[in-house]
Amino acid sequence: MKLAGIDLGTTTICGLLLDADSGEIVSVSTERNTAALRGASPWEALQDPETIVAIADRIIGDFLDAHDDIRCIGVAGQMHGILYVDRAGRAVSPLYTWQDGRGDQKRSDGTTHAAWLSRAIGARVSTGMGFVTHAVCSAAGTVPADAVQLCTIADYVAMRLCGARTPVMDPTNAASLGCFDLDALDFRRDAMEKVGIDPSVFPTVAVDYPALGEVRRGVPVHVGVGDNQASFLGSVAELPGSLVVSVGTSGQISAFAAQRMSVPGIDTRPFPLGGYIGVGAALCGGQAYALLHDFLDSTVRMFTNGSGSASWDVMNAIDEKALETAERLVVDTRFNGTRVDPTVRGSVGNISPTTFRPEQLIVGVREGIAAELLGFLDLFPAPMRTGLRLLAGSGNGIRLNRGLKAAFEKRLGMRMNVPRHREETSFGAALLSGVASGALPDLRAAGRLVRYL
Repeated sequence: MKLAGIDLGTTTICGLLLDADSGEIVSVSTERNTAALRGASPWEALQDPETIVAIADRIIGDFLDAHDDIRCIGVAGQMHGILYVDRAGRAVSPLYTWQDGRGDQKRSDGTTHAAWLSRAIGARVSTGMGFVTHAVCSAAGTVPADAVQLCTIADYVAMRLCGARTPVMDPTNAASLGCFDLDALDFRRDAMEKVGIDPSVFPTVAVDYPALGEVRRGVPVHVGVGDNQASFLGSVAELPGSLVVSVGTSGQISAFAAQRMSVPGIDTRPFPLGGYIGVGAALCGGQAYALLHDFLDSTVRMFTNGSGSASWDVMNAIDEKALETAERLVVDTRFNGTRVDPTVRGSVGNISPTTFRPEQLIVGVREGIAAELLGFLDLFPAPMRTGLRLLAGSGNGIRLNRGLKAAFEKRLGMRMNVPRHREETSFGAALLSGVASGALPDLRAAGRLVRYL
């Protein structure tokens, strides 16, 4: 018996087929997300939802053609962004992704749309969140005339795979749009009305992760879930006591909590089938290391008349233990600011004749990434910090850079466990659909299928 999961990422779309008995991955199919659209303004970040549907449909169709024992299909995808659908359940707009910047554009009173909405509803919302995007489109009169409701790309692909006409949202995706009540697990529809938003545009929120419909041979397709929560589920052998560090282009740490918490600086998000995860997210993360590579690459090219280049392998091979002095550069990697204060910038400190060296800068950036992300851990409630039993790592920043992995292990004094599978999000979506469909008894049993290198 097999479980299918698909991850609708911003740059790639990955499908995975998992054996529900052994936990072995039967098949993986990854394609580049070619859906990017050029916007009229530089701050727009748009994708074509039909291109994404076509890729997802091809991947799932190939799985169904090759295997007749698929039990269920789980769909996870990039959060926060929205698209509009008509009464037939078809897209009538592009996907406004999580990177869309219209919420940071100024209103006539000089404030940004996101800042004005945050004050108006009494909760912080940011540009890229679907509530903000919809509010700006509504104010500008750019919501399509035939739009009936909005949804995330995971909701839309799940609909299209099984022929559903009306979007249904899991709390994981719904909360990512903003203006959401974490206790009631529903949109704050009264607050929407106060700022002139028709709440009926926001779909029904289903807390029990239902099947939205079926594909061939009666295989159920479950409602879409957020990629952050799916990735967490696909990375940990047990939910309580686990901390997941994920470093790709960005970076974040996540920990499970049975009860909702309210901690400044930590984003509390619903978890599928109950509970929450606390998330500390950096705006730079792995991008800091890429920026360092670009800097070193430019330097090499400058001094070789363009004939040389900086090597990722050389950078990654720099071992902290091989540095000639115990003294260290101190690098603050908040190059893109923070979610609380976007004006913050990074810095390099403790420069001396012995630390002003490229290998020190490489180690310093690694240490800076680890310091920024684990700084969020200090904000978690004490029982969550002291109850940590498992440290898991995901993302290419961890998998390809043993020095960065070691920086986290050094700071926490724990071994970092890296899943054997690279497809944590699609793996988690498959596990979740397995539990919802009855193929797996519960999330604890699902966790036993996660194996580490």
